[in-house]
Amino acid sequence: MPRYKLLITYDGTAYQGWQKQPEGKSIQGTLENTVFHLFGKRAEVVGSGRTDAGVHALGQVAHVDISLSLQPNDLRAALNGRLPGDIRVREVEIVSDTFHARYSAVKRAYAYLIRHGVDPSPFFRNAAHQISRPLDLERMNQAAATLVGKHDFSAFRATGGGHTLPVRRVFTSEILPLSNHFLCYLVIADAFLRKMVRGIVGTLLEIGMGKSKPSLMTRLLAEKDRSLMGTLAPPQGLYLAAVFYPEPRDGAD
Repeated sequence: MPRYKLLITYDGTAYQGWQKQPEGKSIQGTLENTVFHLFGKRAEVVGSGRTDAGVHALGQVAHVDISLSLQPNDLRAALNGRLPGDIRVREVEIVSDTFHARYSAVKRAYAYLIRHGVDPSPFFRNAAHQISRPLDLERMNQAAATLVGKHDFSAFRATGGGHTLPVRRVFTSEILPLSNHFLCYLVIADAFLRKMVRGIVGTLLEIGMGKSKPSLMTRLLAEKDRSLMGTLAPPQGLYLAAVFYPEPRDGAD
C-alpha cells in the first residue's frame, strides 16, 4: 500500500487543534474525512506533531496510507478540491513505508508572530499577537539566546503535560524584526513540550516590556519553577513553520 507524505498549511482559528476530538473540528479529523469521502475508505492521517486549538501551520507534515496508486499531484489536487479553504495541501510525495511523519522527524521549527507598538488591528486578530506598547528587542534576544543548547524545560511544561521527558535541545532561538511593527520569534528544537513555545514567548514579552530582567530566563532553566514563567502567550500568533527529516541516502527514499 503506497504511503504518501503530505506538506500541509492551515489556519487553525476554527479548529480544536490538530488531533481528532470527540467533539469539535480538528485538522486531522477534517483530513481523514476528506480522504474517506474521496476514496470510500478510512485511513489515518498521522501528523508530525499536535498543534493546539487556534495554532496555525505553514509546514505541518503528515503521512497517510491509501490503497490506490495515485500520482502525487493528482492526490494533492483531489484533496484540495474537497478540503475547506483554511486547509491546503502544498505538496505530496510517495515515500517508503518506513517513513513516519512524527518519529522520523529530527527537528521542528515554530514561529510566533507579534505586532507591537501600535493599536490592535481587526485584520490581524487571528494571525498575530497584538501588543500596543513597544518591545525592547535587544533585551528579548538576550533572553532568547539563553535557551540555545540542551536544557531541562520543566519550567515551561504545561499543566497536565504528562510524564514526557523535559530535556530538549534548542538549535535556534532568536527575535527577528520585521517591517511595519511586526517581529517574529523563531525557535528550532529537536522536539517541544506541550505549550512550551507559548510559555517561552510569554516570558520574552514580559522581558521586552521591562517587567522582568533577561536573567529571568536563566533562572527558569535553573530552578525549573513554572510559577516564575510569564503569562502563557495566546495561540493565534503561533505557527508550526517547518519539520525537518534526515537527508535520504543515495538510492533510498
